[in-house]
Amino acid sequence: MGETRRQAVEIDKLAHSLGLSAGPEKARVPKYLRLSDGIMQAIEVGELCSGERLPGESELAAVLPFSLGTVQKALSHLAERGAVVRRHGSGTFVADSPTQLNELWHFRFLAPDGKSLLPVFTQVTNVAKVATGGPWTAFLSEEEFHIRIDRDIDLNHEFRVVSRVYLPGARFAKLLDDRAAKIDNLNIRTLLRERFDAPTLRVVEQVGAETLPDDVTDDLGLDQGINGLVLHIQGFGFRDTPLSYQVVYVPPNARKLEVQPKLL
Repeated sequence: MGETRRQAVEIDKLAHSLGLSAGPEKARVPKYLRLSDGIMQAIEVGELCSGERLPGESELAAVLPFSLGTVQKALSHLAERGAVVRRHGSGTFVADSPTQLNELWHFRFLAPDGKSLLPVFTQVTNVAKVATGGPWTAFLSEEEFHIRIDRDIDLNHEFRVVSRVYLPGARFAKLLDDRAAKIDNLNIRTLLRERFDAPTLRVVEQVGAETLPDDVTDDLGLDQGINGLVLHIQGFGFRDTPLSYQVVYVPPNARKLEVQPKLL
């Protein structure tokens, strides 16, 4: 198949996939998000395969109902989320696999030398259904129930941190069949990606000093009403869909937390 014919076929495939996201409910969605959503759907259903080169920006703009600027913004949006790879002089390619963010910085506490990191020991203490309510509900959407994974984080046997990850109940219900011990040493993000094809492609993090909940202080053996560092981490998956909501409770301690723009 000649190059011109191949590009025409690719554009036809992409144009067809865009029909999946068409409809009046999309009228107020920015054009670049409509285009990036269509490309993402084409990747998900296999119409665009790993390693496949997308048509050039000009070709897309000439055939699709989007300007060159919109096409460029959509491809940049997808590249930032690891769905495509842009190679200067070569074009844009579907990523070999969705690029999940690296390990979170949440537990990167510095040792006394100011350079090395304190060792971290984790234990999953519970995997259970929880009722809706709390900040995770508005983010993950109202469902019959959510799943909460509780983890106890031991920092160099000096102090402990409590981590709670909330997930949509229907999508991840199979986790309820697992014993907590089976996922003790697994990175939760890796678990979601490998077992449920649900990679975390973006996170939004908020950090503040808050009063630790009574059940958390009980778990940590602290007095009630004590303040600590609380992290709220919203995880997004394909097409920027809300995927997880994590809350990390860090008690007062003398160690420095190394903050990096990374990803649990």
